[in-house]
Amino acid sequence: MSVDENDSNETTSTTTTSTAITIGGDKGHVVEQVDDAIFLKIYHAYRWKMIPNCTGRYTCRDHKIVSKLTPCEVLASVGTAIHIVDALEKYEYAFQEERRKDPIIVIPFTEEKETGLITYIKCESEAGNVEEELAHDDGIKYVHTLNSSSGFQRKLEAINVKLTDDHRLQD
Repeated sequence: MSVDENDSNETTSTTTTSTAITIGGDKGHVVEQVDDAIFLKIYHAYRWKMIPNCTGRYTCRDHKIVSKLTPCEVLASVGTAIHIVDALEKYEYAFQEERRKDPIIVIPFTEEKETGLITYIKCESEAGNVEEELAHDDGIKYVHTLNSSSGFQRKLEAINVKLTDDHRLQD
């Protein structure tokens, strides 16, 4: 068992086996077991920190490495086969609210949409033209959050995102 201390002095316990990880349980957090293969690959390939007060949601401590990678490149970087990456559903959302201005890409890891990656697209330019910057790969940084079942569903509900075909990215 390992304990990860984050900057807010909260801890979250993790128990790892080769086929599953048990997370949460400290300070009233939900205990859950994650056995999704893609989640586990990403979790073990990079260093993750639980987002304070958000059981099941993690941000990457290896930000300098992964902030340059698109969500699909993160998946490929941990050895997920290209045909699997291509087969995963991908959704894109842009928000009109000032407090939530960063567009996101959501990639559920299973057909049941239980676990997944939520990636925030941050523009580095003052103009903030995401479409133009994505087309030229200029000034874009990605903030990836890895989400277990409880964290994934809770965050999508909190930002009022429903994974529907009208937001699905076409490969």
